[in-house]
Amino acid sequence: MYADDGDVPYSEREDWKDVTPVPQNDGPHPLAVIRYPPGFEEVHGYFRAIQQKNETSKRALQLTADVIQHNSANYTAWYYRRRCLKDLAIELDDERIFTDKWARDCPKNYQVWYHRRWLISEISARKRAELSPEEAEKAIQSMAREELQYHLDCMQVNNDYKNYNGWSHRQFILQQFKLWHEELPFVEQLLREDIRNNSAWNHRFTVVRNQTWPLTDTVRTREINFALESIRKCANNECAWNYLSAFLGEGDGKVSWTSVPEVETLCREVLDVAEQQHTSCRFASQALADILEAKGDVTAAVAQYEHLQEIDRIREKYWRWKAELLRHKAG
Repeated sequence: MYADDGDVPYSEREDWKDVTPVPQNDGPHPLAVIRYPPGFEEVHGYFRAIQQKNETSKRALQLTADVIQHNSANYTAWYYRRRCLKDLAIELDDERIFTDKWARDCPKNYQVWYHRRWLISEISARKRAELSPEEAEKAIQSMAREELQYHLDCMQVNNDYKNYNGWSHRQFILQQFKLWHEELPFVEQLLREDIRNNSAWNHRFTVVRNQTWPLTDTVRTREINFALESIRKCANNECAWNYLSAFLGEGDGKVSWTSVPEVETLCREVLDVAEQQHTSCRFASQALADILEAKGDVTAAVAQYEHLQEIDRIREKYWRWKAELLRHKAG
């Protein structure tokens, strides 16, 4: 029921005798009366009282832990906890341990990850203020790498490698501490374990952009070849086809679909195998349509769009529109 002092209610604690809890006010005629679990109303009553007093003390800090225990998504409790930690200049190693539990138990709770980011930033600022520049940088880099491992641990514990909040935290660490150059082997390992991990594919592109931008021909070729190899392993993996289109076509950092002949060759190979197996691959058909359109082969490109209307009924109207638009452009 309570994070501190066992199950002793706040009303029976000597160090809280000076505080009068503020009850929740739902108005004279609440539409629906919520039945809260034991301790919930009391904890929040004392929390409201502490906020009204604007008290940032050790007992207020302990109280926020109880509020979070009842509702870990209570952003006000997390915010107030940060105020207490900062005002009291409390050593933050224990706070990292406190957040460990919540990030593992509630991995999709935004408040937990935001608190974690604040915590890492605050620790870094304190180290820079307390240590020499060399010592501080060494300690901060070590902590940052530990934090990257921590993110991986959280994914593994929950068997969830597609948690947006966790990935945002990882990218924050990489950006804040300039560790992008070490990240590619990590994401490649994730893709070896699950080639369909769309979060890992998205992360790879973010890593590439932060390592090398504008893209060099060497990096672009490397990434295109990586996508092609992945497609050869799993032709119906939408992630790899989408990744390929991030480097081909029109737009910043892209080159023409016609600039890499291996792409057209692979598309035709995939479609031939699909036809032999009486199946289809809309991703290969779409890529081939893009290539044929870039070549100016309107008839062949329209044929692919018509084929897509048959095999991809959900987007049938979109493919019809693409075909009509191409015909209109060709006159």
